[in-house]
Amino acid sequence: METRLLNNRKYIKPKLSTFVLFLFLLCSNSIVFSQELPEYKNQIKFSPLRLLNNLNPGLELGYEREYDKYSSQVSVAYLFDFFPITEYKNYSGHRIMLEQKYFIFKRKYVRQYFSLGMGYYSASMIASSLFMPKDIERGDILYYDSQYEDTFKLKRIGVPIDAKYGIQLLIDRSIIEFSVGFGFIIHNITHSNRMNPNDKMVNDHFNVYYMMEKEGKHVMPNLPLTLKLSYAF
Repeated sequence: METRLLNNRKYIKPKLSTFVLFLFLLCSNSIVFSQELPEYKNQIKFSPLRLLNNLNPGLELGYEREYDKYSSQVSVAYLFDFFPITEYKNYSGHRIMLEQKYFIFKRKYVRQYFSLGMGYYSASMIASSLFMPKDIERGDILYYDSQYEDTFKLKRIGVPIDAKYGIQLLIDRSIIEFSVGFGFIIHNITHSNRMNPNDKMVNDHFNVYYMMEKEGKHVMPNLPLTLKLSYAF
């Protein structure tokens, strides 16, 4: 009889161990799944680098809506020289940017994407630059003596178009986003209140400011670098 009981115990023990192991795995899986972050579809964004942009500074906020592997984003900015860091006076304007993202990698804490964006901005300011008569060229005797500084009102309208690669780092509801890309801006720049509107701007050394102040319609390359801090909900 005792042998049978022992045999029964030997037979029952593996069954009990298997049942306990099953319960443990079930509870463990429930705990793991309960700790996973909910998938938030909406984001409110703040762009701190916009405040430090020495060409088009301002306060920029955005909204992003995610669906499947895609998301749509709109950003709006009130342009003003908050710190002030530009070479201009009375700088003001507005900016709007639309961006469509395609996520190539999505995990719990990291996402990577490619995006296409297009926007519009308008800004006015008081600028100062060197001018000279149009008929004087480099090498002329009066090339430097004919130059003079003028302060004038500058109006700048731009249409930026770019493609970017970005990464989002997720910490619960907080998201840190970096992106870098390449594109171009179509500019329409006008001057007013100049001493002699027929004179030309001096460009001894090519620089970004010259392209951003030269009167007329022209296209310039753009290298967008962004940092966005987001709250998901």
